[in-house]
Amino acid sequence: MGFGRSSRYRPPADARAKAIAETSAFLSWALSTDRPLPRIPRRPVSKGGFSEMMRRPLAGKIVAHWWSQALERIADR
Repeated sequence: MGFGRSSRYRPPADARAKAIAETSAFLSWALSTDRPLPRIPRRPVSKGGFSEMMRRPLAGKIVAHWWSQALERIADR
């Protein structure tokens, strides 16, 4: 499953419950592995937060896509 939105996209009936379940599943998986995962930055972008993450290939495109989707969903309400 990629970032693109299908023309048949429908928000889940209970988006809140789905988001909580997906976050829980991810955190359970992340905490059960020894692989290095990116840290969640604690500094604002203006003070270097996210700079390490943003140096990764395609990071800027992924962030731009995420924000466009998030803002589009808000505008659709």
